[in-house]
Amino acid sequence: MEPHSFENVPILLATGQGRSGTTVLTKAIAEHPQVYSNRVESNVMNDVLHAGFRSSTIQSRIRQMVLPRADHDRVFKRMLYELLFPTHAWDEQHDGTLPAALSTFSGMNPESAEFAVQSLSGIHFANIVRNGIEVVASRMAHRVMKQHPFEDQCKAWACGQAMAQWGEGREDFTLIRHEELLEESTCRKTFENLFQRCGLAHDESAANYILNTKRNQTSYQQESDQQTDLSDRQQRWNFWTDQQKQTFRDLCGETMDFFGYSIPAT
Repeated sequence: MEPHSFENVPILLATGQGRSGTTVLTKAIAEHPQVYSNRVESNVMNDVLHAGFRSSTIQSRIRQMVLPRADHDRVFKRMLYELLFPTHAWDEQHDGTLPAALSTFSGMNPESAEFAVQSLSGIHFANIVRNGIEVVASRMAHRVMKQHPFEDQCKAWACGQAMAQWGEGREDFTLIRHEELLEESTCRKTFENLFQRCGLAHDESAANYILNTKRNQTSYQQESDQQTDLSDRQQRWNFWTDQQKQTFRDLCGETMDFFGYSIPAT
């Protein structure tokens, strides 16, 4: 089997919990001229990696392999690249010159991230986090996510702690805070650091995209959605019932402490 033409190109993977700024981060990274991004947010990578992890670690699955292990791994890797990075869009514009990095988004957890490191050529995780109050409130206002109970929204946000803990101290992991993207100086510094860690040339296009795309796309209760300053979105706490506030404290309190976010006293 011929290898996919991008198989040796490193991947800059945006990841994080939904409504944390994942969309704008994914699109901002795609603005870098040396990066080929599919500009899609999906969990295909996470899902495929989990399937690969099971087939290569569970003894009954290993015994059921039809191909030799090395061939199995090559086919698996090729499938993942074919699904995520069809080459024609880049090739048509760059005359066969390879990009310096590929990029996409996928939700991840430590298990799938660990297998990604083992399976793919040079992956770097750009993990965005945001104040849990803002995220849970935004998820409750989202046209699809709001169908899930408040308790589930809290659990979904709190899951982000495991991924951040996995990435602590790793050279292939950069934690990005949503609030750092709201101010020009910290936004530019964030992307300068990210691209440097990934071996990419310095470029202002990602920060410029963020700084011109601040508008949140959900409105909450009677709150206006026309504002461009998102720094006060944690005030959405004031719209919650006493029961919701207690549920959030119970399920998200430890994670809020871990990330250094505070919960209002009342």
